[in-house]
Amino acid sequence: MPVNKYLMGQMTWPELREAVAEGRLAVLPAGCIEQHGPQLPLDTDIFLADEISRRAGALVPDKVVIVPPIVHGHSPHHMDFPGTLTADPQHMINYVLDVTLSLASHGFKKILIVNGHGSNAPVLDLVARQTILRTEGKTACASLFYMNSAEYEKVANDLFPEMAGRWGHADSIETSLYMGLRPDLVQLEKAKDDPVTDLMMLGTALLPLRIHWSSLSQEGIYGLVSSSSQEKGEKLVAAAVEGLAKVYQQFYDKVLPPRVDHH
Repeated sequence: MPVNKYLMGQMTWPELREAVAEGRLAVLPAGCIEQHGPQLPLDTDIFLADEISRRAGALVPDKVVIVPPIVHGHSPHHMDFPGTLTADPQHMINYVLDVTLSLASHGFKKILIVNGHGSNAPVLDLVARQTILRTEGKTACASLFYMNSAEYEKVANDLFPEMAGRWGHADSIETSLYMGLRPDLVQLEKAKDDPVTDLMMLGTALLPLRIHWSSLSQEGIYGLVSSSSQEKGEKLVAAAVEGLAKVYQQFYDKVLPPRVDHH
């Protein structure tokens, strides 16, 4: 009988075994605890990644198993602000790789890491690559941001045209996203614009300088935040959920070509 659950933490071990047998995709949210200005909670990155991963899972519950999240990430450049917690990149690689290899050991053939924190990206990419190598290609693993979809990009550009190519940190997009989910936890009255002026510091910079954040901003915000709203956030969340659910479906449907050793 098919398992009618999609959150791994709520399953029993026989239910998890059955979900694996159904060929489902394992989804592993990952984020960070770090400062997000005076207006946003410290859990912004992991809260958004986890919540959007879960909501997307609810749209295709027979295709995925949402794994309990990787809460802590790599954020040494934010350590001048109280509350930021950072993991050494090698420690994080080893830890997250232990998790993905555990999932592979239980039989998952496809694993998707859904990231919510920029500086996790190179670390998680290495985890995904190593997962494939360590399982000799028997488990496919990939990493992407929860907002990496055409649906999300279109809505974000429509709602925030002034920020196209100029998104920063704890800005209107992140603030609106959080407001779209938990407006009661956002203290918008404490936020002030801190416009991005240096093209080497942009989130989309081709030549980014990852210097200490305290040298960029006194309060931890980098970018425009004054255009934040709950209404915009709800639209962003809906687009992110829709787009991520389509990624789940596409990865689930993908037939992986076999490895060929040409020795």
